[in-house]
Amino acid sequence: MKKLAIAFIGLAFISAVEALDRKPWFGDVYEFELDASFAYSFYSTINHATVQPHGVSRSYVPLVGIGFVPSENISLDMDIEFARTPIQNFSFRSFAAQGRLLLLDDIAGDPLSWTVGVDMRGVSGKSVRDVNSPYASYFNAQVSSAIGKEISSGDTWVFRSYLWGALGLANHGAPWVNAYFAMEGNLQDTHRFTLFSDGCFGLGHRCEVNIFDFHGWGPYRHLSVDIGARYQYVFSLWGALGLRYAYRVYARTYPERLQLFEFSYTLPFSLF
Repeated sequence: MKKLAIAFIGLAFISAVEALDRKPWFGDVYEFELDASFAYSFYSTINHATVQPHGVSRSYVPLVGIGFVPSENISLDMDIEFARTPIQNFSFRSFAAQGRLLLLDDIAGDPLSWTVGVDMRGVSGKSVRDVNSPYASYFNAQVSSAIGKEISSGDTWVFRSYLWGALGLANHGAPWVNAYFAMEGNLQDTHRFTLFSDGCFGLGHRCEVNIFDFHGWGPYRHLSVDIGARYQYVFSLWGALGLRYAYRVYARTYPERLQLFEFSYTLPFSLF
């Protein structure tokens, strides 16, 4: 019980490719947002693996996503990702869709912003059998919620922070808990800085990982805690370029000391 409490405290305050939006703030109504990223990550060992991977395990993950805001309090997102790992050769990894509802909006005068959402992700069979893929099984669903506060100067925000949490369940295996905390700064609406922590706690019963007989992370009692930073340069009407780095500071029954580098481009646009 004590270990479980420590794990949840870690998730709440410290919790690897970003995909669906988590921020409790939406874009302009009728605006689309295109997201494209390419992530490179690597690690050498898996905690509690029966046999360790041979050498450094490297993953290359391109992702494309699009979001749309059909009304002031509704946001829709979807993404598709591919992967090259020691198990896969740039094949399809997953497809996801998300819907979120804005219940409170601090920009409109509420004390904070609050969203609730549901997302679903389908994962290829090859990726489910790949220990480098972070998903529980073939069909993964989450209910999530986020709260945040923004500080503005004129029409531009200068600082904001938010906490996002989710409870997930797949077609196979046990539930899991995700948590994400971020602090963001905005300098002259051109330079944006983020410090974040990201965690996942699987509630399965298995405590040893067999990389040669692997069928998703759903059955495992795993825990991971990543911390990182991101920088974005905003080109006014032409979107933003970003660079993100994350490092796994703790892992149990999961890849250890993973490092991730991600290059991204975000472009908001409207057809109306």
